[in-house]
Amino acid sequence: MPRQHIYLSQKAIDEIRRIVDERQAEGASSSEANISSVTSELIDIGLRVVMMRDKEKDNSKNSEYLYRKAVLEESVKARMVSQEMLRIIFNLEDVKSDSRYNYSGLIEDLKQRIEKRVNNVLGDDDA
Repeated sequence: MPRQHIYLSQKAIDEIRRIVDERQAEGASSSEANISSVTSELIDIGLRVVMMRDKEKDNSKNSEYLYRKAVLEESVKARMVSQEMLRIIFNLEDVKSDSRYNYSGLIEDLKQRIEKRVNNVLGDDDA
């Protein structure tokens, strides 16, 4: 095992010595419970904690990405379906010949209603 010189706070050294003394009192030999082995063990535990925290951050980013992707996919799908349905409906001869239905007027009305709804949801009172 390679040697490394590190500097520890007095509090950390006191806690490591306390752990060593506790393990030796429980019957561990001085080769099993010493400052070097306990410090190495604590560093390993700390590294695992940091690695798990980093992995959790990556997973939460992936979860957020997947959620946003799913919402966007559903929004795009709903828009495409509604556009196709409107195209089909307004291509019907009965609808084309009926003066009550105005495709251009419908589109403008929908744009205004959508803008109003989005502003209400997002709290944009400027529009």
